[in-house]
Amino acid sequence: MAARASLSHGDYTIGWICALPLEMAAAKLMLDSIHPSLPRPPTDQNTYILGNIGDHNIVIACLPSGAYGNVSAATVAMQLLSTFHSIRFGLMVGIGGGVPSSNADIRLGDIVVSQPADTSGGVIQYDLGKALSGGQFQRTGMLNRPPKVLLTALATLQAHHFTEDSRVFEFISDIQAKIKSRTAANFTRPTKGDFLYQTEYDHGVSATCVDCDKSKLTLRPSRDHEEPVIHYGLIASGNQVVKDGKQRDQLAQELGVCCVEMEAAGLMNDFPCLVIRGICDYADSHKNKEWQGYAATVAAAYAKELVLIVPIDQIETTPTARDTLADSVHCFNIPLDLTGVPVIEEFIGRQNELDNLWQYLQPTNSPSRKVAIVHGLGGIGKTQLAIRFARDHKNDFTAIFWLSGKDRDTLLRSLSFASNRLPGQGSESETTNEGVVEQRARYMLRWLALEGNSRWLIIFDNIDQYSPFNSAADRGYDIAEFFPKADHGSILITSRLQTLNELGKSFPVHRLDSHNSIELLLQSSGLSARNTTSKFEINPDLLTLTNRLDGLPLAIVIAGAYMRETGTSIIQYLQYYQEAWSKLQRQSNPGRQYQQGNILQTWMISYREIQRRDPMAADLLLLLACFDNRDIWFELLKNASNSPEVPDWLERAILSELGFRDCVRPLIEFSLIHTEQQKGSYAIHPVVQDWCVHIASTDKSVDSLQLNELALICVGYSVPDRGERDYTRLERRLLPHAIAVRNRQYSADNFSILGGFHGLGNLYSDQGKLNEAEEMYQRALVGYEKALGPDHTSTLDSVHCLGILYSDQGKLKEAEEIYQRALVGYEKALGLDHTSTLNIVNNLGLLYSDQGKLKEAEEMYQRALVGYEKALGLDHTSTLDSVHCLGILYSDQGKLKEAEEMYQRALVGYEKALGPDHTSTLNTVNNLGLLYSDQGKLKEAEEMYQGKLPNNDKVAHLNASTARRAMKKLGRLFK
Repeated sequence: MAARASLSHGDYTIGWICALPLEMAAAKLMLDSIHPSLPRPPTDQNTYILGNIGDHNIVIACLPSGAYGNVSAATVAMQLLSTFHSIRFGLMVGIGGGVPSSNADIRLGDIVVSQPADTSGGVIQYDLGKALSGGQFQRTGMLNRPPKVLLTALATLQAHHFTEDSRVFEFISDIQAKIKSRTAANFTRPTKGDFLYQTEYDHGVSATCVDCDKSKLTLRPSRDHEEPVIHYGLIASGNQVVKDGKQRDQLAQELGVCCVEMEAAGLMNDFPCLVIRGICDYADSHKNKEWQGYAATVAAAYAKELVLIVPIDQIETTPTARDTLADSVHCFNIPLDLTGVPVIEEFIGRQNELDNLWQYLQPTNSPSRKVAIVHGLGGIGKTQLAIRFARDHKNDFTAIFWLSGKDRDTLLRSLSFASNRLPGQGSESETTNEGVVEQRARYMLRWLALEGNSRWLIIFDNIDQYSPFNSAADRGYDIAEFFPKADHGSILITSRLQTLNELGKSFPVHRLDSHNSIELLLQSSGLSARNTTSKFEINPDLLTLTNRLDGLPLAIVIAGAYMRETGTSIIQYLQYYQEAWSKLQRQSNPGRQYQQGNILQTWMISYREIQRRDPMAADLLLLLACFDNRDIWFELLKNASNSPEVPDWLERAILSELGFRDCVRPLIEFSLIHTEQQKGSYAIHPVVQDWCVHIASTDKSVDSLQLNELALICVGYSVPDRGERDYTRLERRLLPHAIAVRNRQYSADNFSILGGFHGLGNLYSDQGKLNEAEEMYQRALVGYEKALGPDHTSTLDSVHCLGILYSDQGKLKEAEEIYQRALVGYEKALGLDHTSTLNIVNNLGLLYSDQGKLKEAEEMYQRALVGYEKALGLDHTSTLDSVHCLGILYSDQGKLKEAEEMYQRALVGYEKALGPDHTSTLNTVNNLGLLYSDQGKLKEAEEMYQGKLPNNDKVAHLNASTARRAMKKLGRLFK
């Protein structure tokens, strides 16, 4: 066959589709000449044979090997029309199963041509419909008729056959002469007989019918010729092979069909065509492949004869198949269908988020695809935001498809079911056949990739499993695999996973603000119907509850539903929430609005996935929930190393800050915690924190007591010494964590816990929370006395701190008793000159001074000073503190000269040791100013107040009592 000169895509006008390679081979043999191949766009996965029959240029395509059925045929046709824009009509040519009846004496090797009837376009999809009660099945939908140009040619060919023989045998003889004898057998009429068995008789176990009972044959008159008979009638098409005589006869009785096959129904509405089938079997259990080659050949020969009848001038005046589809009302406009989508009665807030999404996703003339990743914590309202967006803009997109993507199989089924809404696909019921589901899903994606179909929106909801590399160890999948290949359209993905941001533009969903939280609670509880919001804006219980739920829509809706259904008031619900959180959640359900379930269920899938991926991260999450939820940082956790029983997982997590960041990464990825970048820390939503506490208390594999103790140790051992830089800021940061860990139950025999209590005591004392400090010191003291005895230095440290606390509270008698006990203990345990002993001595001096016992105070100060000079040196700050205290005492005693000497010595030492701007230096400067004023040395006093004090406009003058209180703080050893 000589090839024509190279043609372009626009020169081809007839599309010829085959299901099997054997059928394609038969079609190729019918071509008068074969043309060179043409390039294909990346979205077209077909392969083609190009050629001509007479003046008609023809494209032959075949279904992928093993991919049969309506969806596969539709996909091939769709891609063919996308590449070859000038196709006018198509032919579906190949083999089929005969349906003999009293109306049609169909034999093997005959030809069946789809011809429209009064109520059918020529092809009936027999498995398209819905099941009714009583086992009945109602078929729905109507497949299109072949185009007029083909029906006209068909009528003409039928007229010819009334007066002259068909040319089918002529064309078969031509190809027999052209091909080698060893391959000619593939297309030759079999010599074996044509047997039709009775309907009730099934085929045996043999591969052929050699062993079948010939007495079960249906008696038919023999034909006096071997030429195929051409039957014009209805063809039944479905996605399953018919291999049952009873089903075949039922189709004949109900539908009056002459043939059954698997592909034509996928073409008729989107690919204007005629179906031509050569009969190779009788659609029963007696199937064999002996007649397939010959049946394919006679069908191809008839197709050639029909093509030659079509006038070339009619081809030129016939609209292209693409234009026909574009003119159809079905084309790319698909109404919004929210079947299976969560119901939201009223959407509150989020207008900025909706506007930002629209600004990005709106269909424009730009050819590029847009992908929006709507991500955030489970229950934060991502799905509700997407639903509202779809409803607001259902008229702005030609089609919106809502797809569930909780796992790959679910997404495939969702795509498959959505394909039913496409033109020509009808309302086919869901199927469990994996191959069919995959085909329909791929068909859906190819439809979205069609040129000109660019104004659609896909919403992939709940994509919480993501594995871009499809690792065997990972349960996730690559959602990008399900993006249409064309670079157009809009995609919106809802997910808890921040890693999906690599696929598109990030749109984080944050908690509702206070106003919208209140409005949502009132609406969901029904209170808004009886009370106005303004009345509740001043209700502290309402504010407390909404603040506790912290703008999490799922928790708010659950609270409102519970109050509405049970008649519970806001204050009662708040009480239940604080006292019986787990029980309350088990009794609560958000209804259809949140399909992921109640609070107890909503984060469990994420938590289990984190457990599977990184058990260390899952354990860390439960530990983080033991702190205050708003500000947690690495150095805080690192102090867990002070525990003698640090779990292996935590020891690895806090080994380095880099390792810690790797450990929290899965928690951030699943949005269970979030970063506070300005603080360099992490935070947990308070409701997630409540959920974590519930998990820790109910999961038998979790040691919740150990987690609480670790948190206490972390906080207690993070309290800084007063001499540390910026210690006040760190203490303020620690205070919320101290409140969080303070009142829990702890082991009585854990020595590190006692150190934690002691640290909390120091923190509360520094913050002026003296009652709380006393409670912590007492808990530490009782523990130390029990574990170590009354005279152990750790016990004495707590005693000492209690003495300072009592002194600050003005309980001077109790303070003196405690100091004396500590002094005796330190002298016995550490010696007279130990710095701990000297600290007590100095503090006793402060106490005596406050009591007016100036002589006793001077004795203590002198003893402390001598001891500090000996143990620490003349210029040590503790030595200078005693010098300063002596200066204050001498001043109070009226010994102004001695006081001036002490102040001057302290000032020189502080300036050298701490600098001129340190508070100790400034206290001394201030006291010198007071002293000079008392001495009448006003010039020197003025120098102290103005010249010696830097930033005089910012530093207030300190009086003597303020200085004394400062010295008490400076005298403390243990923080």
